[in-house]
Amino acid sequence: MKSENLVVKDDWYKKISNYLKQNFSKKNNLLKLLCFVIALIIVLVPSLTCNLLIRDGQWTKGVVYNDGIAFSALRGKTTLVYVIQSLICFVILIAIIFTNKWYYFTLLSLAFLGGLFNIVDRATQYLSPTSIAFWGPNTVIDYLNTGNTTSNFPDVFILIGVIGFTVLYLIMSIFNITREKKKSEKTETKEPINDEKNKS
Repeated sequence: MKSENLVVKDDWYKKISNYLKQNFSKKNNLLKLLCFVIALIIVLVPSLTCNLLIRDGQWTKGVVYNDGIAFSALRGKTTLVYVIQSLICFVILIAIIFTNKWYYFTLLSLAFLGGLFNIVDRATQYLSPTSIAFWGPNTVIDYLNTGNTTSNFPDVFILIGVIGFTVLYLIMSIFNITREKKKSEKTETKEPINDEKNKS
């Protein structure tokens, strides 16, 4: 029993060791850094440009200062909003650290940076006199009117990241399951042929 337990523990150790070596190799880290920088540029350029234009007073039409979260839910509950946003960003960050596929990493980075931008935007609204005068601090700036709701570019990138990751993960999972099934079917068909050859 002891020897069996040691083999199992050794097997798990090798698996974890191989995973860490693969996931945090120098090549993989450089690729992740490149993907993160690309995601950062994609999020920052439109989000920061629109935010600065509104804070500077050059863009006022259709602008809403939202102190809630997710289509104006939890309005007026500042602490809870910060906690929820921070927890979501933390969970996505953990997923980013431990993913070893560049496409998952990029999509999750978009979602993480979008959420982080909204937190920073909300926390720095005291710098915007317009927000303080009409809505008070701890609000996020929304400016993209989509039917009955108003959102912003960070929200768009959060949706792209989360939905894109979910859809791609499901597609890849189905693909991998199908591929493994085909492999097992091939090995099953080959085994009887080999048996017949051995008998002859």
